[in-house]
Amino acid sequence: MELTLESAFSTGGLVGHLSYLLLVLSMMMRVMWILRVLVIASALVAIAYDLIWLKDPVGVFWESLLVLVNIVQLSVTYAQNRLERFNAVEASFVHKVFPGLSNTLKRRILRHGFWVEADEGAELTRAGEPAKHLVYIADGEVEIFVNGNVVGRCANGDFIGELTVLSGDPATGTAIIKRRTLYWAIAGDELRKLVTSNEEINQSIQACFHTNMLSKLIAANHQLQKAGGLVN
Repeated sequence: MELTLESAFSTGGLVGHLSYLLLVLSMMMRVMWILRVLVIASALVAIAYDLIWLKDPVGVFWESLLVLVNIVQLSVTYAQNRLERFNAVEASFVHKVFPGLSNTLKRRILRHGFWVEADEGAELTRAGEPAKHLVYIADGEVEIFVNGNVVGRCANGDFIGELTVLSGDPATGTAIIKRRTLYWAIAGDELRKLVTSNEEINQSIQACFHTNMLSKLIAANHQLQKAGGLVN
């Protein structure tokens, strides 16, 4: 096809543009399976362009190979996800907190941390000291103290240390378990490795931190309302 202004905006030219547009869009995706689906769509459009307008068998061959490779990779990912199994406690945690991640990445996060069942009085963070671990409360209750006064409570589904564990800044409060609590914890160094090694994990963790902080602020406002305080 001769390159002219007219050919660039012909039907064939527009099909060629669509192929590259889909490829560019795929490069903007952070979720791998979406990226692969867009690459497949781009390659299929390119195959039609090569067959009908360019009459290019070499292009058809390589675009077909690209489709095949990405279909195989999607199939492998699907199979891995199907093979991953979580117990009830793990499933309640990872499916709620990381809904957008594949089961493989969820398992990867779990393997970097560990489960603990702690008794009343155990200290999770201390005000003025860096939080050593990020903690997710699966079942239990934790009180947050500042200058000896209870300023908040965390329960099932809450994180502790999400504001400071990645930065290494000192914790603003002391977190003490109020009753026997089951929690999942991950060391700050391990968490930093996770978020720097995989962008999907990084985005998912940042999103759940944001959601958790928002729920804490809403809970704090409700407590102020009950106490007769003013809420802006």
